[in-house]
Amino acid sequence: MLKIGTDGFRGIIGEEFTKENVVKIAQCTCNIIKKLKFKKQVVVGYDNRFMAEFYASWVSEVLVANGISVLLTDTSVPSPLVSFATKQLDNQIGLMITASHNPYTYSGLKIFSREGKALEKDVENLYKKLLPKVKKVKTIDFDEALKQGKITMFNYTKEYVKSIVKLLKIKKDFKSKVAFNVLNGSSLGVIEELKKQLKLDKLKLYETQRDVSFKLASPIPDQETLKDFRQEVINQKYDFAFATDGDGDRLAVIDDKGEFHDGNILCPLIYYFAYTQKNQTGAFIKNCAFSHIADKMCERLGVKLIQTPVGFKHITKQFVENNAVIGAEPAGCEVANHVYTKDGTVVFALILEIVEFYQKPLSQIINDFKNFLQYDSKYIECSLKIKDRSVVIDRLQKQDIKFSKKIATKLTLDGFKYIFEDGSWALIRLSGTENLIRIVIEQATQKELDKILKEVKNFVLKV
Repeated sequence: MLKIGTDGFRGIIGEEFTKENVVKIAQCTCNIIKKLKFKKQVVVGYDNRFMAEFYASWVSEVLVANGISVLLTDTSVPSPLVSFATKQLDNQIGLMITASHNPYTYSGLKIFSREGKALEKDVENLYKKLLPKVKKVKTIDFDEALKQGKITMFNYTKEYVKSIVKLLKIKKDFKSKVAFNVLNGSSLGVIEELKKQLKLDKLKLYETQRDVSFKLASPIPDQETLKDFRQEVINQKYDFAFATDGDGDRLAVIDDKGEFHDGNILCPLIYYFAYTQKNQTGAFIKNCAFSHIADKMCERLGVKLIQTPVGFKHITKQFVENNAVIGAEPAGCEVANHVYTKDGTVVFALILEIVEFYQKPLSQIINDFKNFLQYDSKYIECSLKIKDRSVVIDRLQKQDIKFSKKIATKLTLDGFKYIFEDGSWALIRLSGTENLIRIVIEQATQKELDKILKEVKNFVLKV
């Protein structure tokens, strides 16, 4: 059965993700636009996945046949650019062919709602209600629609990058030798434009060619994927290196010593710089799986911290309602005065600005920040296969895991989060779609982390 999830629709190419299913969702989109009296204009973009440009053209044909004008990107683009264009053009729907960081066998149709936000609940509910009722799909020949001016080939790269540059306090005379790995994804064009606008002469790009198989891997910037790249950073003596995923919203940094960093440290660091150097004092939003380094920072600075369930739509909702500065999860970050979604390119620009401002190696900046907060930890995210979801849930609800540490607080905002008396914690969540349990643990030492992880696994696997 064809289903719309939190961000839209994803599936294995040629199985769930087919032309038939995609154009059916496009027709449903048209019906929703008309029902809600949305603006009859939609930006359509696509990433570097197999046949992504063809799916984008098929979606465009359906939109046009239903009286909706289409701005179709003339090249592959990162998802945040489509979010940005949707927001800037005051459209209420934006469409992006992408499966983000999923394996190369997948593709997807990501749906942006009002102001370029993630798919909002009321619109998501309409898709679920109306999609099964779609029996007929209207379409028109692409070339004919182009000839009639109903499809406009569209490039918003310069405008998107200008919006990022405006956020920076430092905009010239960059000295840092940096690298950016696009992982064969669709961020190449915007990074080249950023390099041009900021005159980043010492910026070198990696894995820039299109490879629809992503080297038979997932285009996700994690430690395993970037293992060889980390050695390159050390060998070439880069000040730091950045990497993003297949559609440019996720992030990872490798510092001058070859150490890997994700949003758990980078997002609080960006907030700290915005607070101390740009007088931005709004709230910091994070999900419940995020490092408590954010809690410590907000406590030290005296600023508002808000915690949400996992899922960026929850972060964005609180971000808007609280006029926040940063909305953070370990894999990504949204910042004030930009887009209502996580964006790897803007994080790269802000980290570059921080390094230039302090004129210190990134490793030292991060250490100084941790020393200021008097906080350091070991953090892990992993998944565990289970046989029966209902049994695990029932047991977690009825009894606590027998930890070697005393539990101070138990939270059920999203799953089961155990905060221990020493401030360390463990979170257990069940996947919404698979027979997997998500485990997130933060402890002061690796030894403590390993022990808590073993205790969680013993509890779950005995079910």
